[in-house]
Amino acid sequence: MGEEQGEFLDLFALSVFRQRLAVADQQRRQLAELILDLEKNDKRSRGEEEAWLGDVSGSEFLFSHEAFADLFAAIGVSVRSYVAGLGLDTEQLAFWFQRSWATISHEGERIFEHAHLQSHLSFAYYLQKPTEGGGIYFSVATHPNEFAAGLFTLAKESLGILKTPGPRTLNRIYVEPVEDEILVFPSRTLHSTAPNLTDQPRISISGDIVVTLKDSAGHETLMPPVQRWMAF
Repeated sequence: MGEEQGEFLDLFALSVFRQRLAVADQQRRQLAELILDLEKNDKRSRGEEEAWLGDVSGSEFLFSHEAFADLFAAIGVSVRSYVAGLGLDTEQLAFWFQRSWATISHEGERIFEHAHLQSHLSFAYYLQKPTEGGGIYFSVATHPNEFAAGLFTLAKESLGILKTPGPRTLNRIYVEPVEDEILVFPSRTLHSTAPNLTDQPRISISGDIVVTLKDSAGHETLMPPVQRWMAF
C-alpha cells in the first residue's frame, strides 16, 4: 500500500519586524557621542561581561531629549507598521513610549536573557553596530514542539539526539541586525545579545511601548484610554 508524503503545518510563529530607518550618518554619530557621555558620567560598577544599560543608570527616558526627537518619530512609524502588519487597525489604537534607554556593549560584553513584562511592545535600534559586534537572540522558555522536557537543548544536540536543529526544534534563534536597523517584537519575548567581538562599542537604543484603545466603548479587553484613568 502506497503512502502519501506528509507535510508540516508550522503554526504560531513569532513575528519580529525589522527595518532600516535611514538616519543620516552624521546624526547617528552625534547621538552616539551623547550616549557615550552618559556612560562616562555613570559611576556605577557593573559585572564582568555586563553591558552598560541606561535604564538602570538614570537615563531611561531618552524620548524626552530634544536631540532624539527625529529618531523617535521614525521609530513610531516603524512600530505602527509592525502592528498594521499583524492585521490590526492602528487608527483605533494609541501608542505610548513608556521608557527608552541606550545600551553600550564594549568588547566581550553582552546582555543576558530577559523579557520586559511591564509593557506590550519593545524595540532595539542599532545606532552603532560593528560587523562582528554581536547580534540578538530570541528565545522561548518552552518550545511548542518539545514533546519531552529538555529535548531541544544544546546538551541533546551535542549527544546527537537532536540531529537537525532548526526553527522546529531550537528554543533560541539568532538574528544578525545591521547598523541603522530597528527590530520590533512583543515585550514578553525572551531575548539576549551575543558578546561584542570587536574593540568598537555596539550602541543600541531600546524602548518599551504600551498600546491602549482610543475608545474602549464595547471592549472588554485591551487597555482603555489613559485620559480616562484616575490616580489615587
